[in-house]
Amino acid sequence: MSLRARWVFSGCGPPLENATVEITAGRVSAIHNRCDRPSCDLGNAAIIPGLVNAHTHLELSDVTAPLPPASSLKKGTVPLGKIDLLRRNHSLERDSPLFQQAAAPFTDWLKAVMAHRQNRAANVAADDQAVMAGLSESARHGTTTIGDIAARSASRTPAGTHSRMRTVAFLEILGLAPERIAPQLRRAHEYLAGDATVIRGISPHAPYSVHPDLLSGLTDMAVKYRAPLAMHLAETRSELELLATGGGEFVPFLQELGVWRDDAIPRGSRPLDYLRELARAERALAIHGNYFDDEEIEFVAAHSNISVVYCPRTHAYFQQAPHPWRKLLSRGVNLALGTDSRASNPDLSLFGEMQFLRKLTPDLDPAHLLQLGTSNGARALGVDDETGTLAVGKSADLAIVSLPESNRNDPCSLLFDPASRIVDLPPVEQ
Repeated sequence: MSLRARWVFSGCGPPLENATVEITAGRVSAIHNRCDRPSCDLGNAAIIPGLVNAHTHLELSDVTAPLPPASSLKKGTVPLGKIDLLRRNHSLERDSPLFQQAAAPFTDWLKAVMAHRQNRAANVAADDQAVMAGLSESARHGTTTIGDIAARSASRTPAGTHSRMRTVAFLEILGLAPERIAPQLRRAHEYLAGDATVIRGISPHAPYSVHPDLLSGLTDMAVKYRAPLAMHLAETRSELELLATGGGEFVPFLQELGVWRDDAIPRGSRPLDYLRELARAERALAIHGNYFDDEEIEFVAAHSNISVVYCPRTHAYFQQAPHPWRKLLSRGVNLALGTDSRASNPDLSLFGEMQFLRKLTPDLDPAHLLQLGTSNGARALGVDDETGTLAVGKSADLAIVSLPESNRNDPCSLLFDPASRIVDLPPVEQ
């Protein structure tokens, strides 16, 4: 079939006006602005590469609104009306309820996530339904590729069965106590040695939940299997405090879980120590990176196999300090975007992340913004030979954006206008 639109953004050059994308056997066979009659004329719309959500947790897609910290719920400080506002509000203005959340400890939010998971622990069907709901929602928002972190074996998750989604499935590994190292390494080995229904990776969860020796063993395994790694890193100030001093809010949290060991994390540690380990893998994703310092940014810049995944609206939800993403870009770091999960985000729209970032930094070149949500994400997940741009021979992963009625001649500004929306491809006449 052939699709014509007011603008076509291939990601390989400037946008083409009144252009056509031809598709043969699921692959792009031509892009041009000849006057041939297309199979489908989309009118005032843009065709863009399918969006790449480089980091999400699909298992939490049954959460209807971002989870307030467990302590807030216990104290009754977050009324149900506010929960409804959290669900409906997508703009994240500074007076939004998302910014009025009490500055509760991050570990209280982790407890709320754990409580949600425990409530459905015995219901595997509900878990699968949440994943499929997340995949369907992502597809409706123009996402065609996902980097998903699964707390249980992704070989049982239906993430690889969604016909419109390319999936890189990371198995989440936790184990701070030394006695957890051996069984978790066995679990990772069994997962990576499985079939190739999806691209398999492993995710050592975070510095506060993974023993350094376990991280080293997992990296060895990733090297052996040429599997990607993904780790939450430099996400909060309290994480930095734990690494540096062995103190802070994480200690009582981990003690309550019965996994804290005083000698598990060497005092004086930094995110840089974990980046050095991740750098041994063929491909690694440093998730969040909210508090990377200059030395850590320089290290990532010097290691092209490491990508950083920024989750703008989740970052805003937790009222983190300004993210160093502009500095990362200026140093040539491959920066991709993610939605994290519905536990910290009103939806799974990567296009929503891009529009939010456009509003936050209107001076950013919109062409570069498009790359953050497409080609950079594809590179981070190692699928850039197949997707991330619209090029002849590549998979025809694309999204359709309905544009506002306007006489403006700047297609990039039109693309990320607040009124622009991802829409489904209309039926094509046979």
